[in-house]
Amino acid sequence: MKKLLLLLAISITIYSCQTNSNAAGTVLKNDEKSEMVKGHLEAYMNNDSSVAETLFSEDLLIHDQFVNNQENNSTIPNPGGRQGLIDADKFTHVLFSNIKLTTDKISTYQMDDGKTYTAFWSMWSGTGNFSGEKMTLPFYCISLWEGNQITKIWRYMDPAGLNKEVTAYEGVNNNSQKVLGLAELIVNPGISPTQIEEFLVRFSKFVRKTEPGTYDFGYFISSDGKRVNLVEKYYTSSDFVHHLNNFENSNYSKEFMALFSLNKVIISGNASDELKAKAKAYGAELRPQIGGWIN
Repeated sequence: MKKLLLLLAISITIYSCQTNSNAAGTVLKNDEKSEMVKGHLEAYMNNDSSVAETLFSEDLLIHDQFVNNQENNSTIPNPGGRQGLIDADKFTHVLFSNIKLTTDKISTYQMDDGKTYTAFWSMWSGTGNFSGEKMTLPFYCISLWEGNQITKIWRYMDPAGLNKEVTAYEGVNNNSQKVLGLAELIVNPGISPTQIEEFLVRFSKFVRKTEPGTYDFGYFISSDGKRVNLVEKYYTSSDFVHHLNNFENSNYSKEFMALFSLNKVIISGNASDELKAKAKAYGAELRPQIGGWIN
């Protein structure tokens, strides 16, 4: 009962964001459109895309409500339309086995302005083929119809478990796009830990503000204050190149070199040719991934 109330509350909230908040309508259940959505979910569990090929419009817009999908207070649609959805669904079957979805909470909303939505609340579950871990994921979705096809989808879930399995998959196949920058720095004579800390407070804020592709950024100092090692992680080689360009074109590069001298630089991961070329200026050693995984 609590889940059903939550389903209705979220549906009303999403609908209000997309249309007139004063609109009203009728809540249906076990109707034809609800059954069509249920049929798609059942086919998905069997890795069957035939229902999706007719249920969704070719130019389907999928809005995943994730933090990194937002721009100017709007959700950026996923690329690929219907085929993108089908490919993503099939990839979940590469990542997981024994995929199950509950299908007992599906309702269709016929609004007075003529728009029709179908919403469902489900518990998705599966066992990771690469991590071996079992996962259960609350999953909420609302779809907008045009005729007998769905043209827009808004999805709500926590992607952490899925991302973890993707990381395990990439580790097994040594094909992660993530790259790491590792370096040992010698603290220049006369520089105190307080000066380093003050610089890194400002530099870290700059990186956080201007580099969405930098997801880990840590500096660590030795007990005698004479050496600092850094660990920086990037989603892609392009993100790493952006960081280096960003650094070089800012005043922080001059401050950095006044504080530190480079002793050793290592770029770990499957670096692109562009990043390899950029790394030469830093005398970096390149080490491609051979095993494990990169979080």
